[in-house]
Amino acid sequence: MNKIIDRAILQSLDKIQDCTLKEAMEYSLMGGGKRLRPNILLAIIKDYGLDYKQGLPAAVSLEMIHTYSLVHDDLPAMDNDDYRRHRLTNHKVYGEANAILAGDALLTYAFQNILRSSINSEKILLCTEILSRNAGVEGMIYGQELDIENKMKTLDDLILAYEYKTGRLFAAAFEMAVIVSDKNDNQQLAQNLGNKLGVLFQVQDDLLEYTEDFETIGKSSKSDVDAEKVTVVTLLGLEKALAYKNQLIDDFYKDLTMLDLSGNALKDIIDQLVKRDY
Repeated sequence: MNKIIDRAILQSLDKIQDCTLKEAMEYSLMGGGKRLRPNILLAIIKDYGLDYKQGLPAAVSLEMIHTYSLVHDDLPAMDNDDYRRHRLTNHKVYGEANAILAGDALLTYAFQNILRSSINSEKILLCTEILSRNAGVEGMIYGQELDIENKMKTLDDLILAYEYKTGRLFAAAFEMAVIVSDKNDNQQLAQNLGNKLGVLFQVQDDLLEYTEDFETIGKSSKSDVDAEKVTVVTLLGLEKALAYKNQLIDDFYKDLTMLDLSGNALKDIIDQLVKRDY
């Protein structure tokens, strides 16, 4: 499925005039990402017995927004990372100004791309609302503010930050998938599943920071430690954090059955996700 998503991304980028900005956008978009969010979106549509290609524009737009967030996260004013996915970060290759512009371009082009979708206008409108809400100040961006402030005192504080920072884009994948699949009644459930998966994903990241090295995860394995950031490990300790992750996995699988999917494409993705080591 990644090759199909990659091809759709490149076809969308082909509509942009050749320039350094387009090159910088493509550099990060094609930098070896797992395509987890778009794969989830397409898998849900497929598991409802529909043609997943209906969701490709939404999937591409979601990946563009995810990638823009990474480009900006890596900037010196944010996480100040030199590597992403075993490659130099965007600002290390194209400079800070172009990296900022590349992120801005990916964000805005994502909405231009989804508006070109061939699905009916009502679905396009709903998907645009879902994407903007989950990516913006009511979603991921607010989570980034909480992350920057680094004032979480309790596990509940941390989970709230993770729901916004990471969960909201997963929620966008789940929500847009049920809208494209004409399963609008499942939108609230989809949102909750996305939030929970985002928390699980971020808890895994916290653990990887403490247990893996650069060669495994493709970036500095001690950036959070060096920045004295609050993580599930600093709050609970390694042993309890591992137990908490396993609890999150069990809870997610239990709730996943409520989507009433007829296929196993989504479950296969989740099975791989919970085993990830990068």
